[in-house]
Amino acid sequence: MLIRALALAVLVEALVELLFTAAPLQGIRTWLIKKTAWLRSEEQGHLLECKYCTGIWIAGGVILLATFADCQALRLMSAALIAARLSNFMHLIISSIRDAQINMRLERK
Repeated sequence: MLIRALALAVLVEALVELLFTAAPLQGIRTWLIKKTAWLRSEEQGHLLECKYCTGIWIAGGVILLATFADCQALRLMSAALIAARLSNFMHLIISSIRDAQINMRLERK
């Protein structure tokens, strides 16, 4: 149960990050913002302009899909997104270790 919850959390984070940073999705996001003016507030802007707000709605959708539409295709797509996101974190960790090693070598000379 804990592993599934963590996997769903990583999946939601990956989907939010994709929606906000993937260039091919920016047109869709801009179109959605224009078509859903009722999701804009004067104080906080549009729902799709806030990662926190968007994350809540995406999490709700992911939970609904995981509960009621659990199928092999969704599991495979979810696993691919989770693996891609976790690999990005591994790249950051490996880069940090490599930078630390380079800094140690430079300090020795």
